[in-house]
Amino acid sequence: MKRIISACLDKTHEFKSNHDYEVFINGLNRKRIKYKIISCETQPNNSIILKIRKQYNHYSLGDYLK
Repeated sequence: MKRIISACLDKTHEFKSNHDYEVFINGLNRKRIKYKIISCETQPNNSIILKIRKQYNHYSLGDYLK
């Protein structure tokens, strides 16, 4: 038998506006999802590229956010 000890997701998002970015981050905080922003870059067209590592479901994060 196997079981998951810890898990997370590395994701890259593109937001068309700063408002969309803020709504996403506020949603994570409201849902109490643990996350770490790896990078956040504003592009010449004012879109935002966000690289984030976040908690996957209810699993422990282990050392992923350190």
